[in-house]
Amino acid sequence: MQTNENIIRDILRLLVWYPFRWLLSIIPVKWGFLMFKMMGDLHFYASSGKKKRTSSNLEAVLGTGQKAALEITKKTYENHYIDRLHICYYPKLTSKEKIARYVHIENIDLVDRELKKGRGILLVQPHFGPVQITLLAMALYGYNPIQIGYPTDRGLSRIGRTVAYKNRQKYEALLPPILPANKYLGRAYRHLKNGGVVFTTGDGAGRGIALGEQRQLEFLGIRRMFPMGPAIWALRTNAAFIPTFIITERYDQFRIVFEEPVEGIHNDIEKDVVYLTEKFISVAESYVKKYPYCWHFWDEI
Repeated sequence: MQTNENIIRDILRLLVWYPFRWLLSIIPVKWGFLMFKMMGDLHFYASSGKKKRTSSNLEAVLGTGQKAALEITKKTYENHYIDRLHICYYPKLTSKEKIARYVHIENIDLVDRELKKGRGILLVQPHFGPVQITLLAMALYGYNPIQIGYPTDRGLSRIGRTVAYKNRQKYEALLPPILPANKYLGRAYRHLKNGGVVFTTGDGAGRGIALGEQRQLEFLGIRRMFPMGPAIWALRTNAAFIPTFIITERYDQFRIVFEEPVEGIHNDIEKDVVYLTEKFISVAESYVKKYPYCWHFWDEI
């Protein structure tokens, strides 16, 4: 979800990253997640243009009625705040037992099966649900993951850069390594080649940002640019290409799902790059249709 830079947003940033963040450090995690949800609700009721655009896109793409589209839109706002602010609880979610209270992992046996074969694991997620909880959970469960991401302060206001972005970096430093997708990625490539677990996103960076090789493909009946990099890496390293999703089932309950690995069928890297990417898109499309409030890009289509 895109947010506009303005003085009101900067004031809210100062409130969130100082008194509100300090409050989060002393209240139970469950209460904090509830507050994130409530912040999303307040933003939804105060919003106009973005709410209308998101709702209209949901109606057009999914064929929902106006009332249903607004209900989904409200949940997308809640998901946005949970996604952006749950990092404040990284200092408290420090063990497998603690995160298991909030996160259930489904089909982890698929990952273990491929690791036992000596293959690397490329977990390919769309921007769906509170994405980085998956990275945190896999680290706490002992899988030693690396993530390819795109941390940037591009387009942010001065307060956005010096307060929100810098504080996010401090919390993200508590996670396993997040390597910038626009820089040298040899460490991630070697980790994958040597049988490690690597995270990446399969639906681009959003905001019109294109990193690496891209191709326009159909998604939800719309032509969008998708990165070819994940499929290329999986094929070149013989890693298991596993579509991965984290579903917000309740404001404080999340479910991580690993789908069956997608394998090439053409024995031709150029054809199989497209094949793997299209298969990922197909699976992602089914999740977006089932849990539309989890997808982050409704206001960008």
